[in-house]
Amino acid sequence: MKYTIIGDWYEVWDLADSFAVVAEGADYEEAKANAAAAVLEAFPWRAEEDGETPETLWGGDNGAYVVAAFLGDLGAQTVDAASFRLIA
Repeated sequence: MKYTIIGDWYEVWDLADSFAVVAEGADYEEAKANAAAAVLEAFPWRAEEDGETPETLWGGDNGAYVVAAFLGDLGAQTVDAASFRLIA
C-alpha cells in the first residue's frame, strides 16, 4: 500500500521546512521506515553530519517527526495545496 507521510524537522519552529514523502509498505510502520530511507537519500547530510539512520530519523535527536499520514498517494495534491518538498 502507498502512504503519504508529512514530516517536519525538529529544529524548525514552523512548517517552513516540512516535507511530504510517498512511500510504499505492507503497513504504515513499513511505509514509515521506507519514507525515512527516502528522506535520508534526499538529504544526505542528515546521515553524514548528524548521524541519522532510517531507524533513528523519526524521533531522533536531529531528526524529524510525523505531522500527518494518509493512506494513498496524495503527492500531487500535497504539492498543489502547500509548499512542501515532495520526496520519492
